[in-house]
Amino acid sequence: MIEKNIACHFSSFFIICLGACNKEIQLTNTVSEAKLTDREKFLLSSTSDKSFVFDYKADKKYKQVSLWVDKYEFGKLVEEKLNNMLTEIDGTGTIIFSTSPTIAEQKESTINISVNNNNGFSTIRTQLIKPKAMKSTWGSNPSEHIPIADKMVLASICYSNGQGMSSLTNDFYSDIDNRLHEIKDYDDVYVLRAEFLDK
Repeated sequence: MIEKNIACHFSSFFIICLGACNKEIQLTNTVSEAKLTDREKFLLSSTSDKSFVFDYKADKKYKQVSLWVDKYEFGKLVEEKLNNMLTEIDGTGTIIFSTSPTIAEQKESTINISVNNNNGFSTIRTQLIKPKAMKSTWGSNPSEHIPIADKMVLASICYSNGQGMSSLTNDFYSDIDNRLHEIKDYDDVYVLRAEFLDK
């Protein structure tokens, strides 16, 4: 319990520092994978297993961002909006998507989504039960500046007990509905999605 509390406090501190250190995105209404310093990468890797960091810049008309994870099993959507976060935004901010590290034969992990902006930061965590001996591969949307759109796909984490694993193609992130065959051999796939709202 003490370790978990320390990790939570450290994550909150890291989010604040990261939001202050990252350079502002040049294009409006876009999401971009953040360019982290070596120190930021070290801090993030010390508290997470897999992680993705994105910066966004949105018009003032966008008042909220909705972030969630969809779970797929062998290419089929089995759980939509596994953990759904809706938070206020104000122009620019940072999104962090990560999983907690597991130790040895431990099966439990968590998916964490955090948002930092001028209004402060918000975090949501969902517990996962992973089968033993799972191999994994992960990736993020390759676009340098992802235009804000409905149900954007930002990142994915794939788990499999199979022998062969390969990274998902760039097309998967821009056209997921027509690229589900890419994940049909994976036991579990978690996809981070985002939607910016003007309400």
